[in-house]
Amino acid sequence: MKGGLAVVLACLALAPLCTASQAALRRGHPVAADESKRRSPEKQFPVNATWILQTMNGKPMTGEPPSFRIDSALRGSGFSGCNSFSTTLYPIGDQKLAAGAIALTRKTCDKAVMSTERSFLVGLHSLPRWDLRPDGDLTVTGASGPMVFRRGL
Repeated sequence: MKGGLAVVLACLALAPLCTASQAALRRGHPVAADESKRRSPEKQFPVNATWILQTMNGKPMTGEPPSFRIDSALRGSGFSGCNSFSTTLYPIGDQKLAAGAIALTRKTCDKAVMSTERSFLVGLHSLPRWDLRPDGDLTVTGASGPMVFRRGL
């Protein structure tokens, strides 16, 4: 039991480096298949790239689509469909994006455009998950549902 306590204490001290499945193996306990899978390394968000919205909730964008860019200083900026915006926008653990307060120009556009703009900004500001797809597109999924972006020039 003394050795088991040492393993538990070592895991607590080095929690990011010692998984529950490793501790279970050391104690001689069987490990479930799900526990034995290693997490893939955290992906790096592609900063200094412009991302142009292609679809929101599976619906293709019409007109001038919203877009955003995160620079190397983690300042996010872009076009939200009617207005320009800026915010602090930075990738955090578990492939999420955290946003600060959004500064927005005050133009008024068509009702449908304003609705798209609102959904886009809510989606970016809702601590969404992001993922780079094998085709190079970026998927951001937040409170407004999935948004698929293509890298711009």
